[in-house]
Amino acid sequence: MFNSIRNRLIFLLIAFTLLPLVILRIVAYPKMQADVETELIRNLQGVEQKQVDLLSTWMKERQKDARVIGANPLIIRSVEITRNDADYASIVEYLNRLNTEYAYKEISVCNSGGLVTISTAESIVGSDISQKSYFLEATRGKTFVSEVFPSEIPLINEFGEKEVGVPTMFVSAPVKGVSGIISGVVILRIDVRNLSELVGNVELGRTGEAYLVNSEGYMITESRFSETLKEMGVVKRRCSLELRLVTPGTDELTDGVARCITGADGYNATGYKDYSGVMVLGAWRWMPEYNWGVITEIDRDEGYGVVYNLQYIVNAILLFLAFPIIIAAVLIARQITTASALDKEKKN
Repeated sequence: MFNSIRNRLIFLLIAFTLLPLVILRIVAYPKMQADVETELIRNLQGVEQKQVDLLSTWMKERQKDARVIGANPLIIRSVEITRNDADYASIVEYLNRLNTEYAYKEISVCNSGGLVTISTAESIVGSDISQKSYFLEATRGKTFVSEVFPSEIPLINEFGEKEVGVPTMFVSAPVKGVSGIISGVVILRIDVRNLSELVGNVELGRTGEAYLVNSEGYMITESRFSETLKEMGVVKRRCSLELRLVTPGTDELTDGVARCITGADGYNATGYKDYSGVMVLGAWRWMPEYNWGVITEIDRDEGYGVVYNLQYIVNAILLFLAFPIIIAAVLIARQITTASALDKEKKN
């Protein structure tokens, strides 16, 4: 009987001592984790929305530039100009000033047949672009934005070298004469590095980043960790159009990228491996007007750092207290049962 009483006392002492910590581990910890998760996703989606707004505004400004330039009388004159015309040099100078002022890589004008009549890149004057999508769409009266693709001609890259295959894109608009008939097209070559600066200029902890991805799962801006990726041999020159965003060791796109390019906006708050193999939390938004997606990610360990710390602390406290509490409970129960036994002997 005394053994039974002692065991019950031990159990009760341990239970009442550890119960608050167990409740904290079972109830408070999951609640805190849910709150942190909600805040993390809110932050990721907030950064994502900010990037979408910045990109949309920036691209609309580039489209407006194309329309304004296309309506300029000098540009209207340029669709039929030749190198032998007296004002050819002055118009090239004007286009170069626009290039410098608005940070374009190149400005060109072509006639209604798709023949480039004047450009800041003299080497392409006389080229036939009649089959290019940016020409065809503009001749239909649209202001067109191309996808990011490798350049077909040598361009000055970020290292100051001429290179074929530099990521590039175009914005084009129709050139209309006084009669309103489309007589040519103006084409602006965008410096894709400007997109990287826009998207990469975010504050998202030590490990967070934002980037653009195209419909084939390739990064089209630069990673925040591009130098590390070069050192690892993952990319050679740059991330844009070179880094396919797959889970390392597989050919499968990362969860965020795979779901983003389907056109579905969303997030993953449980975690998935990113292109470098690190477990991350992510949110994404597809921008169908440009055929690219915005993805924001942060390492899961950093995102849930507060929750993990609490878990470690609670588990450590439980382990630290469990042993001495058990010893104390055994000693107290032994004293109580011993005292009870002595009292019973005295009464007998």
